[in-house]
Amino acid sequence: MQVASSAAAPPDGSDAGEVIRWYRNKQGLTQHAAAALLSTNQSTLSKVEKGRQQLGLDELRSYAAKLEIPPERLGILPDNSADAIPEPATVSGSPGTARDSQERWKAIRAELNGNRAVLGDLASELYPKATRIGGSSVLTKPDWIPEEPVELKDLKLYWHAGEVRAPDITGGIKQTEATRPLTADGQRYPRYSRALRDLTRPKLLDNRVSYRILDVDWTRSSGQLGFAYTNYFETLDVCEAAAHEFTESWVQAQRKRPSMAHLPLRKAIADPFDLAARPLLPSINTLTIRRDPIEGHRIYLHRRDAKSVAVAGGMYHVAPAGVFQPAALNPAHQANDFSVWRNIQREYSEEFLGNPEHDGHSADPIDYENEEPFRSFRQARQVGDCRVWVTAVVLEPLTLWVELLTVAVWEAEVFDRVFAGMVDVNDEGDAVTANGGTPLDGIPFTANARERLQTEPLSPISRACLELAWTHRHNLLAS
Repeated sequence: MQVASSAAAPPDGSDAGEVIRWYRNKQGLTQHAAAALLSTNQSTLSKVEKGRQQLGLDELRSYAAKLEIPPERLGILPDNSADAIPEPATVSGSPGTARDSQERWKAIRAELNGNRAVLGDLASELYPKATRIGGSSVLTKPDWIPEEPVELKDLKLYWHAGEVRAPDITGGIKQTEATRPLTADGQRYPRYSRALRDLTRPKLLDNRVSYRILDVDWTRSSGQLGFAYTNYFETLDVCEAAAHEFTESWVQAQRKRPSMAHLPLRKAIADPFDLAARPLLPSINTLTIRRDPIEGHRIYLHRRDAKSVAVAGGMYHVAPAGVFQPAALNPAHQANDFSVWRNIQREYSEEFLGNPEHDGHSADPIDYENEEPFRSFRQARQVGDCRVWVTAVVLEPLTLWVELLTVAVWEAEVFDRVFAGMVDVNDEGDAVTANGGTPLDGIPFTANARERLQTEPLSPISRACLELAWTHRHNLLAS
């Protein structure tokens, strides 16, 4: 099912001239009058409207403001990067209520990062009617899981082109107050992300424009996912606050599972599967399998450093993994990066090869066709040496963050060539290997290794990825 007002991708600014002309005419302005309003000349405006001259991001913002054009119609969105800049004045340095509040918050945050796997299993018990995957504690429901893994080429993404209802559950509602400490002046932090930024800022923290998931629809061999805009902090402000609330109640209950009665934010999220009720930015989690029928298949995990990442720190996690967002704010990136495969490629580049993270400030879109390592990734997939499937959409039980589970199977010879420079440490953590091997060695994809991982601090999402891959291993690993 697809909404009536939808498009194949978000606006990329390519029709900016047509949009500007339409809104100019709507206001009854001639080109000369509009040019004066825009502090330009008629000749330049004519070229812009005909698509013969492109506008920069600042110029697009100016045109939108002066002609009363909704910014998102031109593919331009608010630059929220300043949200991640710490404000030292909010941190209390003097004894008193504010400092006590902040120290307590930091202590609970440390408990959260040190016990995410255990806490996730306990939080899952609050949802007895939800569907589980294998021995994992992730939450899902039957129509979020395809009958068989769906090849990525058969997954269609679409964009909600019309107005999308604002979520009811946000990081500023009353039920989040207990998760937000006091600032130095005695006022409560307005959002969880602001406290995280100032008190225990991880190395990687940026409030980027992101894709908000609104619809999930599977058939037997294909699927559709619908999206609109959100940003990273909007999701973090609800999801990490829910995890913080659970952790604090767990500590107060002598490390026993708290009841829903003591979790006002979680209780306010009446239906965790209602994608419209809160801003949900999906993470894309890929279990990578190096296919080698002779010497044995291998999988790859990553230990996420709690000092570097805001979410899932301190746990073993499938690699690569990352939230679904464009590489940068520029309008040209919005449609160019609206692709699950391209998101996975960027994470491979960063997590496996140690390349710098795309920080959101590039002006030019990534050339996935010709730029390395993306060219090699694309070629491997084109000839069938890399095959990618989607296995489920799920919720991580502690944060209620929505997650897309995928599996990428690489032929051993191609994998070794493409990832010859695989790093053991990157910006988010370090590679997990069996018996102290090299990063390329990974972990055996065997029944014994699967059983051993049950005793490791494996994230609930990774357990689900592993269980689904194991269940469907014969199809996934077929030649």
